[in-house]
Amino acid sequence: MKRIKIKKLDIATWASFIMFAASAIIVAVCLPEISNTFSTNLAEGGGLETARSVVILATLLLAGILSQRLGKKKFLASGQYLIAAGLLLGSVAQTYPTIILAVMLMGAGAGFSEALLNPLIIDLHPRESGRYLNIGHAFYPIGVMTFALLFGELLTLDVSWRIIFRIAAVGSLGVAILFTVLTFPPERTEIKVNPRLFTSILSRGAFWLFAMAIMLGAAIESAFTFWSRTYVGVYLSEIPRSGAIAVVLFAAAMAIGRFISGYLANKTSLNNIMIGSGLLGLVVSILIPMASSLWGFYALLALAGLATACFWPTIMAEADNYLATGNSTLMFILLACAGMVGIGLTPWILGLIGDSSGLKAGFVLIPALFIVLILVLVFERRLTRHRLGLQTQG
Repeated sequence: MKRIKIKKLDIATWASFIMFAASAIIVAVCLPEISNTFSTNLAEGGGLETARSVVILATLLLAGILSQRLGKKKFLASGQYLIAAGLLLGSVAQTYPTIILAVMLMGAGAGFSEALLNPLIIDLHPRESGRYLNIGHAFYPIGVMTFALLFGELLTLDVSWRIIFRIAAVGSLGVAILFTVLTFPPERTEIKVNPRLFTSILSRGAFWLFAMAIMLGAAIESAFTFWSRTYVGVYLSEIPRSGAIAVVLFAAAMAIGRFISGYLANKTSLNNIMIGSGLLGLVVSILIPMASSLWGFYALLALAGLATACFWPTIMAEADNYLATGNSTLMFILLACAGMVGIGLTPWILGLIGDSSGLKAGFVLIPALFIVLILVLVFERRLTRHRLGLQTQG
């Protein structure tokens, strides 16, 4: 097993994943307090994540088109500056439309990070992309875990959610400065982004298979991440710390799961890792709404984190191995767009179900997502084996 080679830009990339996570989790952790401030219901709370995701989608495409002309460095640094600005605006918001605007500004910054962190990791480690993508993405749940615990503890101590937003803004500003001063590797030679390249990628059936898989995996992840704290508050414990610990456990299990996936990537196929994870997630997600104690819920949620961990980075790596597009950056961005559809719609849909039938009823949607994901992965396995068989014959 080859040793992990860490570069200064790897550390900056990991820090960016951590602050990206902080900006993604901050609304979920502070949602009950934000809802009390602005008198919003569950659907409106979930709508904050939808608004953020819509902007991320638009920004992803913009970054993909312009980054080859202007370079990844400018966009990754600018993304963190935008996240910091959105957090500061949110901290002074006096109306619900203003907090939406702040979240959308955070989404614009997150879009630059989501678009270009994966291609940057490929630039740094082109020969072991599956390994280093899983390691890099492990720092996203580490960020979720760290800041959910910190934010939850501060809320328990009656610190205002507005102060918490300002604390997060300082962290994003620090990462922005780090990207500004570090030297980036030379850009890989790739086919320039043009309408024909878009059409070439989008016209391939295999691309849509991977897009469906990443959308479903992202939907599952966002359902647990966004609503776990509120779920605990509604059914199991009103103490903010208890709900934050649920998010921490889920995120910690995801981080562990991604390190494990990075290790297993050299020992078995990526598809095997994903199908095994999907089967575990299906069983656990069926049991979660039945949990009657806080500790039972914690245990199941940790297993759900392990099951959900591998999907986003491993699907990216599998697609990069399978699809010879000539421009991995654009392919990653288009796949991330599909993932953001799942991330954006799922919290809102669960919120709608929660308003009408209770949040526990909304969680019943998660096993259905796992079932469809497993079917997609099984089909992807057959497709991959068929292609390998043709290559062997050739």
